[in-house]
Amino acid sequence: MLGAALDLFSEHGFEGTSLQGIADRLGVTKAAVYYHFHTKDEILLALVQPAIDELLMLAGEKDSGLRPQRGRGMDVAGYVDYLLRHRRVAAYLTRDATAMSRPVLVEKGAQLRGQVEAMLLGGDADDLSTLWGSATLQALAGALMAAPPDVSETWLREELTDLGMHLLAGYRKAARRRQT
Repeated sequence: MLGAALDLFSEHGFEGTSLQGIADRLGVTKAAVYYHFHTKDEILLALVQPAIDELLMLAGEKDSGLRPQRGRGMDVAGYVDYLLRHRRVAAYLTRDATAMSRPVLVEKGAQLRGQVEAMLLGGDADDLSTLWGSATLQALAGALMAAPPDVSETWLREELTDLGMHLLAGYRKAARRRQT
């Protein structure tokens, strides 16, 4: 059911998709869809919750290679792998501002942003880390979405990891400049 919903959300947008449309795509009644999900917001949350849960787990792992080590930032390749695992949902959310503005996702996004920025950059949140963290998140997600669908995942992983490493190097340079 979630795959059909994601297909329709991607084709018609969140607002342009109805529970009846999802039922029609599945060849079931609207009541059958309603039995599992009472609203489109519930479906949207069910689509993104696995990615959110995984990211929270990665951000919270104390011994993970993804956790910052004394402000050095995370293993960018690990974050890129995460993005690649959730590419389809990320692609949809990047294109549908209406879905991203739904209260159920706004709340989740606010919960995640600071943790993910800290995971990427290390250290405590300040103006500089917030700026660079946001830029890094946007750059990696944007590059992932801009990649042609026919490129190899190996090539894409290498390029995104390299991009992330360059951004983290830029952040470290900015942090050193600020200390002087």
